[in-house]
Amino acid sequence: MIHQSEQQRNTIQGSFDSTLTDSNLQNLSIDIAEFAIDSVLNDGLFKEIPIINTVINLSKIGANIRDRLFLKKIISFMSQLKDIPSEKRKKMIDDINNSQKYRVKVGEKLLYIIDSCEDYEISELIGSVFKYYLEENITYDEFLKTSSVLKNMNKSNFNWFIKERKNHFFDLSDVGDLMHTGLFELYYDNVNVDIEKETDHKVLLEGGNEYKASTDGGVGVLLSRAGEIILEIFCSTYKKPKTIKI
Repeated sequence: MIHQSEQQRNTIQGSFDSTLTDSNLQNLSIDIAEFAIDSVLNDGLFKEIPIINTVINLSKIGANIRDRLFLKKIISFMSQLKDIPSEKRKKMIDDINNSQKYRVKVGEKLLYIIDSCEDYEISELIGSVFKYYLEENITYDEFLKTSSVLKNMNKSNFNWFIKERKNHFFDLSDVGDLMHTGLFELYYDNVNVDIEKETDHKVLLEGGNEYKASTDGGVGVLLSRAGEIILEIFCSTYKKPKTIKI
């Protein structure tokens, strides 16, 4: 986030909160990959949106790289909410802020999340998950857990995961470095060992063992709820399994 005085940080927070609950975001229908941030800084594009106007005014034309990246992450996140009426956004956000369950208000929490994203591609994905929450498909806690998972990924990780959507169960060797993200959970089945007498005479003649053993069970990997939510949102062909092995 832009490093400014306490007063300026409060201004950013206030304008972000106002944008979330009151602003019409319909004009934020853009292809963020083709979007030039200079058009925002120099031409005043989207200046009617409070958070964008505030960041521009604080950064001025001489905004540094970090400020530019932060602004692009803000725009990519907000652009995913354009189809949700401001009244709906306000109601859902007020319900959380007034619940006494969470110490950090929704707007403040979202700014932390957006600022910690690796790039605008991840903040765009998190915007889609927040939209899914606003549509009442998931709880706020589920949004927080899923956004935490996405923050721990890069777009390459995400693309691999979506490509491998056909698998509900994964081997530990499949998930590799993604185990720490929260996409997966470990489960453990008791190990069973079956011993049978070898009946293949050829094996015995060639010096094979008189008995053979087979095993099943042990440690496995399955999708976490956050992983399921990501597939529900971003993979139209994903079907949640009827039963989950635990």
